[in-house]
This record gives sequence, C-alpha cells and structure tokens, in this order.
Amino acid sequence: MRGKPMRDDQPCTLPEAVGDYASSTIARFHMPGHKGRSLMGPLGAALAPWDITEIAGMDNLHAPDGVILTTEQAYAQAYGARHSFLLVGGSTAGILAMLLSLGKNKRVLLARDCHKSAIAGIALAGHTCDFIYPEFPKGAPFCGVVTPEAVAAALSRRHADAVFLTSPNYYGACADVASIAAVCHRHGALLLCDQAHGAHFPFVPELTTLVASAADLWCVSAHKTLSAMTQSAVLHASLSCPIPDAHIRKTLSLIETSSPSYPLMLSLDWALNQAQSGEWERHAQRMHTLRERFEAHPPAGVSLLNGPMLDFTRLVFCVNGRGISGQMAQDALIARGIMPEMADLASVVCITSPADLDAWYVRLLTALEALPYGDGVFSYLPPVAAQKEPVVSVRDAVLAATEYIPLEACAGHICAQAAGAYPPGVATLFPGERIEQADVQRMCAFRDAGLSLFGITEGQTACIKTEKAV
Repeated sequence: MRGKPMRDDQPCTLPEAVGDYASSTIARFHMPGHKGRSLMGPLGAALAPWDITEIAGMDNLHAPDGVILTTEQAYAQAYGARHSFLLVGGSTAGILAMLLSLGKNKRVLLARDCHKSAIAGIALAGHTCDFIYPEFPKGAPFCGVVTPEAVAAALSRRHADAVFLTSPNYYGACADVASIAAVCHRHGALLLCDQAHGAHFPFVPELTTLVASAADLWCVSAHKTLSAMTQSAVLHASLSCPIPDAHIRKTLSLIETSSPSYPLMLSLDWALNQAQSGEWERHAQRMHTLRERFEAHPPAGVSLLNGPMLDFTRLVFCVNGRGISGQMAQDALIARGIMPEMADLASVVCITSPADLDAWYVRLLTALEALPYGDGVFSYLPPVAAQKEPVVSVRDAVLAATEYIPLEACAGHICAQAAGAYPPGVATLFPGERIEQADVQRMCAFRDAGLSLFGITEGQTACIKTEKAV
C-alpha cells in the first residue's frame, strides 16, 4: 500500500493526502514520536498533525509513485524539465547530487565563484578541477558572471566532463546559460547550473529566458524566493540530459535523509501553486514601480544596481558613495526595523518576493534616505585575490591530516577547508590551493568590516598538516 493515494477521487495531491490524514482520528503507531499531538507549543499544535512519515498512502521520496510523484511532475512542467526531484536538503543536496551523478574522478571546469557546497561535491566524488573565473570589470560594484567565450576558451585548452556554474549570483547577475550550454555540448561536456536564487524565474515574464533549462542539470531553492519552507529545493533534469532519472534518484538517496520532512515537501507543493497564481507578475510590476520611484529621487550617495541580464526583483543598493560600507548601512537599516539578506564592503542586498508588505518598501526607502554619512573609502572586494593552480586535489586536501593555524599566519600553507565570507558563501581560501598573503589580507578585510566568515574556527584556518610554510 505504501505510496498509493488514500482518496478514491483520483488524482490525489500531496496536500490532499496529508490533509486527510492530519484531520483523521486514526491511532498513530508510527514515527514521529510526537504522534501529531505534541510539538513545540502553539506553533507545533498547528504543524504536528501534518508532520508524518512514509506511511501507507503517503508515497516515498526516494521511490515516488503517488502523491510525491504528482508534485514532481508539476514542477517539471512548470520549469520545462524532463523530470524534477523534490529536495529536503536545500540546493546543497541538489549540487551534491549533480556532481556525484557524473560518476567518480571526472574533470570538472568549475566556476570559481561557486557556492561552498560545490566544493563538497567535488571532494566527495574525487573530481579534478580546472577553474574558470567570472568577469569582473574594473570598478564594478559586484561580482560578474562566467561568459560563453571564457568557457569556450577553457574547454579548447583542456577537455572537461562537465562545467559547473552559478546563475544568478547573490547580486542577481545572470550568465548566458543557453549559449554556455551550446558551447559545452559542442565540446562533449555536460553543463550543471546552480540556479538556487532563480526559483521564481519561470513565473516572471521578463525573466523566463533566464531559466537554466538549457543546462543538463540545474537546481533551484524554492525557499529563497518562492513561499516554501527553508531547506525546500528542487533538482531538474533537462529534456536532453543524458543521465537517466533512475541514476539521479539513486545518487540523491546517497546524500538525502531516509526520513524526509513532509512539511517541507508540502511547502514545495504550496509554493508552486502560489507561484502559478499570478502573484509574481503583480510583484514584478511593483518592483518596476519601486525602481522608477527610486531613480526619480535617489538618496544622496546611494545607487540601485541596474543592467541587462539582471534579476530586477533583487534590490542591490550601492552605498559607498555615502562614505560608509555595506555592513555599516546594514546596521543602520536593522536599527530602523529592516533586515537585509546580506552586505559586503560596498552594498546591501535585499531579496524581495510577493509576500512582502507594501509598508515595508515605504520603510526601506525612508531608511535609505536616513543612512548615516561617513568619510571612509569602500569598494567591492571580489572573493578571490588572484588566479592560481591547485597544489593537491580538493579531495586529498579535505581528507588530509589537518592543523589549525591563526588566519594571520597561514600564508604559505595549503588550505584544507573552504573559507570565505558568508553570505555569499564563495571560497576565498580553496582546499588544495596554497594560501597567499593576498588571500589572508582579503579574509582579514572581510572580518574587520564585520562580515561573517565561514571555514574559520576560533580565528584559525584549516591547513594540511604535513605541508610546511614556504
């Protein structure tokens, strides 16, 4: 019976199946231990009945043939995919699965602005990396993107089994995925795309061309911009992806929990239905109106990032013209009841969605007008100091015996753990690369500006133990 819908009126959706069960008086002699009755006080009282396990009629995420499969098929249709796989481990799970599905010990052309989870996937699969660097025009206020020309040049120099890139990045900048996919396929390489921040693209007419459906595999984080709960994401296989769905599903079973959260899967179903309701079209118009209002009366020393191939629903305010850093601006906004997504040395990033209240935007524009002035000189600092070649493989570096060295003293050692500013989670120190003084200075600049660091433990950096400083 496991996996077969309980309702007689077919087809049955995941919310219908779980909703029927949640409202029933059945005796629950199964996991979880709260039995639908006792979980986290008032919040849990509403959520607990819906938090179930893979009982009869509720399908199985790792081998769906019922209500979960119905939701996956709905996502595939919405995103133009051959098949879509629900993820309860965020896009991190999707990124790991994409890289592991290639097999082991492959060569991957990896965009150097990748999220730290891609580094984990490279290490787990034992892949060898060559890097491709996003373009960064001098004086630009944010990290650029990988171009088709750069991918073509890199693949002409050396064959790769796959290319892995991020589009959009944290600033909403998008790569030309379709052109890059064509380049990859001409060179016999697959294209994998981390589109975690672009889950809303299919539902905004001006952004539909940016959907990464030309990639062989791509993932989206439904919790980042859609209305799904945190950790809810989807992995898509394109119509032309040569990797069989069964193999992708097998790979996912290696890295995802065998007890997936039904509230997360329910939220994925809900998020898709909400996104298809027309709310994103209305929100897009709200964003156009807000941008017009801002440009008509911009606060002194503050500019709003604009440009082609940019997600206009993401608001990136460059504040260095006011003599303050992005972190200083974020602190001032928080003091006025506004919590941005992130800040760097030059800007503040705000993620918007249809769930935003109109009053929030009034508050935001008012707070931007009231930002303090300073006398500092701040500019965007890319996560990576210089292009360089790895000394050992990512896998060998991550699994090597490790010693922890103060950040200020680690130059000359080989990095054993990715480290950088988070968000956006791009590694300044990359496992297998020799740490240079410029890398240390960049990390210290991030730290001293008040940015959060990942991969640094009590001020110390993980380095390969047997490697001596030079």
